[in-house]
Order: sequence, then C-alpha cells, then structure tokens
Amino acid sequence: MKCLELIIPPLPQLVTIGHSFWSPGQQHFERLFDVYDLLFVCKGSLYMAEDDQPYELTEGSMLVLEPGRRHVGHRPCEETTEIYWVHFVHPSPIREIDSDSIPWSFPYAKGTDLDLSPHRQMMYLPKFTEFQIPDIEPYLQRMLKLHRSLSASSSLPLQAELAGLLAELQAAARKQFAPRSRQLCDKVIAYLREHMTQPFNAAHMEQTLHFHFDYLARCLKTYTGMSPLQYRHDLQMKTARALLDNTALSVAEVGQRVGIESVNYFIRLFRRHAGVTPGQYRNRRIGRA
Repeated sequence: MKCLELIIPPLPQLVTIGHSFWSPGQQHFERLFDVYDLLFVCKGSLYMAEDDQPYELTEGSMLVLEPGRRHVGHRPCEETTEIYWVHFVHPSPIREIDSDSIPWSFPYAKGTDLDLSPHRQMMYLPKFTEFQIPDIEPYLQRMLKLHRSLSASSSLPLQAELAGLLAELQAAARKQFAPRSRQLCDKVIAYLREHMTQPFNAAHMEQTLHFHFDYLARCLKTYTGMSPLQYRHDLQMKTARALLDNTALSVAEVGQRVGIESVNYFIRLFRRHAGVTPGQYRNRRIGRA
C-alpha cells in the first residue's frame, strides 16, 4: 500500500465535507485546486484520474487526491454511487512511501519543559486502498452533522473528528502490513488499557485474545521490552502522574483510580518508577509551576 508522508505539526485543517448519491451517467468535472480531496465510496463505483493516473473506486474504496494536481472523472458512473468527500488543507506531502517501509516504531523526540516549539513528526495517509465502512462512516457522519450546524462551539470538535479520521486511516495502513506478532502486541496493549483498573488476570487475557498467555507476553516484549504486568504498571504510573499533576485527589484516591487499592503498595510502585513518592512528586511539580 502506498502512503503519503505528511509533516506534523501543523495538523490538517478541514475545509468542507459532503455526502451524495451520484446517478448513472454522472461524471466528476475537471479541476485543479490547492486542497486535498479525500474520497470514500460506500456503494457503487467512481472513476477518477489524477494527472494521467486513473483510479476505479468500488464499494469500500478510498482515494486521496493531492493539491496542485489535475483531477477529473475519466468515466461516468454506471450505477447509483454513494460518495463522501473531505477537503482539507495541509502542506504538500514529502513523498509517497510503501506502508511496509514506514518506520512505525522509530522513536520521535519528546517535548520537555525546556522546549518552546513542538518537534517535527510525521503522519501517514493511505493513497488508494480499501477501508472498513463500519470503522470509517461514523467519523464521516459526525463530521457532517457538526459541519451542517457550524458554530464557535462545534468548530473545534469538527477539526478533532478530522484528526480522528486520519488517525483511523493511518492505523489501518499500519495493521495491514504488520506481522502477526505486531498485531497481537497492539491487541495486548489495548487489552491492558481497557482492564488497567481491574486485577491482573492472565487467564482472562488468554480467553479474550484467544492465544496462550506466554505467546502474547513474547509479542508484547518484542516491541515494548516489557512483560504484560510491567506494561500494566507503566500505564498505571503514567496515569497516576497525570492525576497528581491535574487533580487534588489524595494519594490513596489516585492509587484507587489506577486500580491499586493498597496505598502502601501504590507508594512503593510509584517510587520504583518515578524515583520519588507520590507526595514528593506532587510537591516538586508545584514547586516548578
């Protein structure tokens, strides 16, 4: 699968979104304009060309038409065709790259208290591929609803929905060519996030993910360097730090929020991960504020 490599920040910004049913014989007009045109076909077939490259979009297909290139329908629809389109603005892509060549796990520089601007990162958008309609259409429908009643209260949620849509498309590109071990690693991570506040249960993980726990643990360790229990603790401590930073909850209440009932055990675990007790961590943050 070919993907477009885009620089972020900034995030892409929505211009407009639409939804229609094209009748047999209808054909897209020719144009050249400076926005991205993201097309989704939910029923029927759409025939588009970008410069001299023709594309046939069938049910469950999507295409990204790039700014500054000639877009035209190279053939009329032969049946009733349901289409969503999303126009957004963003700098031109750096390059087109195969999804199996993308360094998905390459670490990016993390912002610190000393940084005054965000570090450059990349996002990847499939150029032309199939998509799962039940996964994508809810984003499009929510965006349509927000766009129809656009106001100061809905403009930011609308842009957030676009970001969510693009993240869903990127995740699909990553999963399509990821080895099974990577896919299982992602499933283990999702499971641990969902069950973070519940007692750790290896047997339940096996039953839920339908693989032996030892194999799931190996997959997770291959890509994260942590066992399931270590990853769970890491999630709990990251959440605990956020609660200590942003709430007035007591240390015991923070421990309970992340699934640790024993305050003494929570303090020991936090100190092991952060090097200080929860109380000391909070006091240091207050002192730096």
